Amino acid sequence: MPSRFAALAGLAATVLAATSAAAPAVPAAVQSLVQQGAHGVPGCITCHGPAGEGNAAAGYPRLAGLPGAYLRQQIAAFADGSREHPVMAQVAQALNGLERAQLADYYAALRPAASATAGNVAGTTTAPSADVTRRPHAGVELALHGRWGQGMPACVQCHGRGGVGIGAVSPPLAGQPAAYLAAQLRAWRSGTRHEDPMGLMRRVASALGDADIDEVSRYFADFAAADARLLAAAAPQTQGGKVATLAAVEPPTLSPAGRAIPDSDFGRVVELGRRIFNDTPRYAAAWVGNRLSCANCHLDQGRRVGSAPMWAAWVSYPAYRAKTQQVNTFAERLQGCFQYSMNGHAPPPGDAVLVALESYAYWMAQGVTVDPDLPGRGYPKVPAPAQSPDYARGERVYADHCALCHATDGAGQAAADGSPGFPALWGADSFNWGAGMGAVSNAAAFIKANMPLGASGTLTDQQAWDVARFMDSHDRPQDPRFTGSVAATRARFHAGADWVYGTMVNGELLGSRSPRPGPRAP
Repeated sequence: MPSRFAALAGLAATVLAATSAAAPAVPAAVQSLVQQGAHGVPGCITCHGPAGEGNAAAGYPRLAGLPGAYLRQQIAAFADGSREHPVMAQVAQALNGLERAQLADYYAALRPAASATAGNVAGTTTAPSADVTRRPHAGVELALHGRWGQGMPACVQCHGRGGVGIGAVSPPLAGQPAAYLAAQLRAWRSGTRHEDPMGLMRRVASALGDADIDEVSRYFADFAAADARLLAAAAPQTQGGKVATLAAVEPPTLSPAGRAIPDSDFGRVVELGRRIFNDTPRYAAAWVGNRLSCANCHLDQGRRVGSAPMWAAWVSYPAYRAKTQQVNTFAERLQGCFQYSMNGHAPPPGDAVLVALESYAYWMAQGVTVDPDLPGRGYPKVPAPAQSPDYARGERVYADHCALCHATDGAGQAAADGSPGFPALWGADSFNWGAGMGAVSNAAAFIKANMPLGASGTLTDQQAWDVARFMDSHDRPQDPRFTGSVAATRARFHAGADWVYGTMVNGELLGSRSPRPGPRAP
């Protein structure tokens, strides 16, 4: 056995007895790899504990419950050197392909102990009993809100609500040791870890100072899961179209208007609007027909310039809209979002959901000039492309820059706890044909200004147009204004090159087989 493993081997011997009780029933060969190791390297329990719980004091990560695909990728990265670690490199290189896969599946099947996801990582502290997002904590700002002025999205934008993880490339952060998380962020920043697709983590980490890294690591190690549970528990109650109660969870430190949401009856409605905006399927379930949230198209909780910020929308209504051929109020504009973008039903005037969203937008807009041409409103227009938008070119852009989050089939990805993660871009769970994002020019503008997350502006104008055309050339729920004829619906609502509805794509007339609009039957 190499000398560097000698001390670790001694430690492994002291935990073998505990391991057999913690591990699930698995083949003897896998159990042996976990407990005793093979090929001259020690068992995984040496560093990662008898139940894959990790070692907070030493900075060794939790493996239990991590996605199997993610674990396989990391073992391969250690083996080929794209992720550097002197011990793990030797371990990974010593294992054959079958052993790597077996170990990944073994740890993915383990359920992490409650202490690993409830703010009690090292077993020496207890989960917070009050709303921990309200206390001063720099990590909250980066974890939950990001630093959009530097193009840095919130950590939870990619790693899921509470840091529970999304898919194979955005692993769970909640409950991992702070020392481990901090070490990884510094590795991304220095370039010693560089297996991230499109360099996204390196780009984010390069903008973080040492204090940022330490604070956000401590947040996810100690508080993230507790925060998520407390926030999720605050479901709104309505009575007669009015907000009756809202569970006693205070607003987070960073508020949407840059000042504290007041602790008042009005403030609680504003806070309800913020939650509806960020997790619409949960807080407005009666009115939505997909898993999209307002914040998917209006980033940074509806604040981001270049992403149709709500403070600019509030001061732009009432306004005439060609889509409805009449003057619409702001509430009517919100109703349209539910009907088209959320593929649901419009809440009636005065409904608690509409009132809360209006209150939220109004709160952000305080002090903003009433001006329908306010700089920052909407999505910035993208110059006309040199070449007509092309499906085949867009397909390549999608595979290279979008499929990582939104999946190859455009269906998006849910977070590990089932909450919304990356939204569906087409298919039955996406926006319907009547949504504004179905216009190629709108989609291109949003994509150019905001995508990929953390790397906005890196696509060329042509790439934005091409991938928008590709995205909008897939079937989705029918336009609620459907006349009974695809041709007639196109002529009335989707005429022109900006819409693909009603045209032939890959041998299919788009719209001819679209699912009915509105929430699907359970």
